[in-house]
Amino acid sequence: MSTFNLRGLEFHSTRMWQWSHVERAMEVMEKLGMNALIFHQNDLVDQLVFPEKYFSEELMWKRNPVRMHTLFNNRHYIAKVIRALKKRGMDFFVEVKELWFPDMLPELFPGVMRDGGRLCPFDPFWWEFTAAKYEELFRVLPDLAGVIVSAGTRESRISVSTNTCGCPECRGRTPRDWYEKLLGAMYGPVEKHGKTLVVRDFSYSSGNQRAMIDAAGACSKDIVISLKNTPHDYYPTFPDNPSIGCCGGHREWVEFDGWGQFFGLGVFPCGIVEDLQRRMKYCAGKGVDGVWMRTDWEVITEASIFNSFNMLNLFAAGILSRDVDADTDGIYRAWCDYGLLSPLRSGSEPQVPARPAAPDAWKALKEFMRAGWGVIEKSQYVRGHLFNEDDQYCNSVKRSFDMMVHIHGRDDWEPGASRVVEPTGENIPVILDEKRRAVLEVRKLRELFDPAALGLPAEFGAECGTLLDLFELYTQGFEYCARGVFAAARYGKTKDPSDRRRIEEAVAELDAFDGEIERELGDTDYPHYIYWLLDRKRVRELVDDLKRHLQGA
Repeated sequence: MSTFNLRGLEFHSTRMWQWSHVERAMEVMEKLGMNALIFHQNDLVDQLVFPEKYFSEELMWKRNPVRMHTLFNNRHYIAKVIRALKKRGMDFFVEVKELWFPDMLPELFPGVMRDGGRLCPFDPFWWEFTAAKYEELFRVLPDLAGVIVSAGTRESRISVSTNTCGCPECRGRTPRDWYEKLLGAMYGPVEKHGKTLVVRDFSYSSGNQRAMIDAAGACSKDIVISLKNTPHDYYPTFPDNPSIGCCGGHREWVEFDGWGQFFGLGVFPCGIVEDLQRRMKYCAGKGVDGVWMRTDWEVITEASIFNSFNMLNLFAAGILSRDVDADTDGIYRAWCDYGLLSPLRSGSEPQVPARPAAPDAWKALKEFMRAGWGVIEKSQYVRGHLFNEDDQYCNSVKRSFDMMVHIHGRDDWEPGASRVVEPTGENIPVILDEKRRAVLEVRKLRELFDPAALGLPAEFGAECGTLLDLFELYTQGFEYCARGVFAAARYGKTKDPSDRRRIEEAVAELDAFDGEIERELGDTDYPHYIYWLLDRKRVRELVDDLKRHLQGA
């Protein structure tokens, strides 16, 4: 018997529109006993419906025939996906952010605009428009299982979280008022057609988190609440999301990321099997009804869990979602039996998994993947706080602390957590020791990964050697960045000559590091995301920022 009723896999990039990727995902889902596929695109519903109540065929021919035909194409494609899933006994969900609307809508309905050209999120038209949109969605795709919506996010076209209107309708209104109106408009057609509405928490503060959950409860207890496994976003170093098990009687689903949006973009080996098991056990103990795993990210193309060593984490999610007490050794064996995938080959390039021939290869690979996470934790994080910007080096001292403390900070959920990253005489030696250990540990990965002993094809083994070279270079960069960032932050407080000398040393190290990147990547043709991770421009910007700190700016 399965631990969780819903066991899903999420696409969040343009891969969802490529049938070969979707078909391969369904094959793996079937192998792992997963039963729901989720397409996550902010405007996905608006890529499937007009709605015709406002955008007639005559109007579309006159104003935007390309959009009209694109929608018809998209409907046929999604209908094919749903048919294929249905044959396998699987459900299909769309995941979106609201409010969203077509570009020309404010021109056709100028009443939604206020003085200064600002959109009013509380204009009553939006609730009518939203209800019409979802009524049409379920009419044209009747076998759709349901909709997952993020409403409390600044990534939609209109949201109360980014309200700049200030008109009489907005004054005195609360975020909860807006959430209730939006969810009520969506829930009507969802209930009418017997579908599932899932309200996804995506909050930047604990206060907004509760407002969303309370608004869903005011609409209907049938609404499912979806929560990320950690508060705010997918950070493996963060505590469990405190809202899990505390959603007022709603069914709860919990989302995980195994690819690596915040731990290397799936490029570098990073196994989180044991963490997934602990967290899924926690979810099961809290009565969670479903779990799913994200396998890519909307910003990065050509990269996913399906061309990554981190495919291991998808196997873990699938197996553990059926039985949280499953033996983790069995997960490593199943992954090895499937075969390894190279992140140095773009996702659109066909790739046959490389299966280790050695009978006990899974044992060495288990230690290798666990050690990979240890390197990531000590390099991309500072004492558990995020020390990167979308896996890139931060390009200024301010940006580094924004990432650690403000944008991705833990203090909202763990008061005082950021004290351990303050640039104090006590903290800095610990922080720099952490970064030094990351470099030492990344060099040891070669001892755990011997292609010949594992029985891997020679060509694949050579690729992996290149990957480990890049991993070491990438890790070294975080050490240099940390030395410069924390020396500059410290110098700003102390004006101590010794701290100034440390900035000067870091500038010299980063200058040399920039040259090393140039030598390593200068005449290469890797997938483009390698150059994203090792972006020389960001290194130069950090150097320039450190020089400004030396000048007292």
